[in-house]
Amino acid sequence: MIWDLDGTLYDTYPGILTALIATLAKFGVTAERAALFTTIKHGSVRGELARIGKTIGVPYDTLWADYHDREVSGFVMQAQAYPDTARVLRGVVAAGGQNFLMTHRDDSAWALLRRDGLADLFKGGVTSEQHLARKPAPDAVLYILDTFGLQPASTAMIGDRQLDVVAGQAAGVAGIYFDIDGYHDAPMADATIQTLPAVLDLLS
Repeated sequence: MIWDLDGTLYDTYPGILTALIATLAKFGVTAERAALFTTIKHGSVRGELARIGKTIGVPYDTLWADYHDREVSGFVMQAQAYPDTARVLRGVVAAGGQNFLMTHRDDSAWALLRRDGLADLFKGGVTSEQHLARKPAPDAVLYILDTFGLQPASTAMIGDRQLDVVAGQAAGVAGIYFDIDGYHDAPMADATIQTLPAVLDLLS
């Protein structure tokens, strides 16, 4: 099982939104929290910063650097795993499966997992430190398949956004959509779940 981190295993969005709203405010942009959440769930923080940057005439790199500094220094290590995360990761291993990480986040992702005693439940994975093309491109999933000798037919990519599903399917693995927020945004998914434990029912 190849896992997305943000919004799938960890509830990182409160910190993401707080940092993003602060960055936008610094550059004179007012954003409503609920609307911004919907926007980045359907797209990405990077995409929204690029769009806003063009509108206000501020380089994307400037906006991203300000946001990233705020989020990493102030919020990322405050994020908590969802209540079922540990049980489900252990359940995958107990069923004879393997867990892998595929996140756009840097190695702070591994820091979170180590903090909570979950890192050893993963065989490996990809963060932004590998500098692979971002989802929905399949590059990172293909890298995991190749590096760890996984068979696509018995591998799945799971995440809370459409781009997670698309990346997995483009790499030839099943795409599982974790519709935690009820957005119904990935009709192409091979399976859709509303709770993490439902993953365990799919292992057979």
